[in-house]
Amino acid sequence: MRGPNATLLDLLLELETLDRVPRSGYFLRGISDCESIAEHSFHLAAMVWLLAAREPELDRTRALELALVHDLAELRIGDLPRTAIDYFAPGAKHEAERRAADDILAPADPRARSLYAEYELSESREARFVRACDRLQLMLKASVYERWGHGGLAEFWDNAANFPTEEFPTVRGLFH
Repeated sequence: MRGPNATLLDLLLELETLDRVPRSGYFLRGISDCESIAEHSFHLAAMVWLLAAREPELDRTRALELALVHDLAELRIGDLPRTAIDYFAPGAKHEAERRAADDILAPADPRARSLYAEYELSESREARFVRACDRLQLMLKASVYERWGHGGLAEFWDNAANFPTEEFPTVRGLFH
């Protein structure tokens, strides 16, 4: 077992591998050159930065920080597809991800771990906004892959969970 990162350098070196972790949903549907978690995280951060400015009463900086930490546990857990999650006991995936995030972020400012927890709990407006943007990014990427000639992505469009709620008109409006 790897255990907690001991130094900030260890954390930074581990972050460098995020571009090697593929987004499994696309990979399992035959897209061998699919985006990595690092690419997804960059696209999400850019989206949050651009769209948060259009959402009143949203702390844009905090939302951006949440976007940066939201998938860090996947460095150690991987990007588990939804089909795999059904085989875990309730809460097991979230507990494993929390433990992984704690170990990854051990040498970071304690605020980093609290941001990760905030995202997971989705109780703040900013965390819910980042989740909504995360869904939007998923569907934008599916659209891009379809435009590039990749098939087999209909289940992304058929899954209502891939579409955000009405809480954020700026995000929801991009789905129409």
